[in-house]
Amino acid sequence: MKKLLIFFSLISLLIYPQPNKVMSASEIKLALKKINVLGSILYIGAHPDDENTAFLTYCSSEKLLRTGYLSLTRGDGGQNLIGDEQAELLGVIRTEEILQARK
Repeated sequence: MKKLLIFFSLISLLIYPQPNKVMSASEIKLALKKINVLGSILYIGAHPDDENTAFLTYCSSEKLLRTGYLSLTRGDGGQNLIGDEQAELLGVIRTEEILQARK
């Protein structure tokens, strides 16, 4: 019973309606242009810093495709020149950096 209650509590959080984002005129124009375009690109890289921003920007802005980037690791095997964090802690920091960059 307790698991069922937790399950439905989590589901209710996921389906909670989100407020509509107010779009600027240029965002509306771009969204309307994308209506007639069918296609998506998923760029897959081994590390968080392997993305090709020029290619993703071209596909999104010029070709009007939906784009996404999938990193197969969290970047926890790299070097850290500005702190003492290594391994898993470095992966946590890099994951947070990626999430902040998406805002």
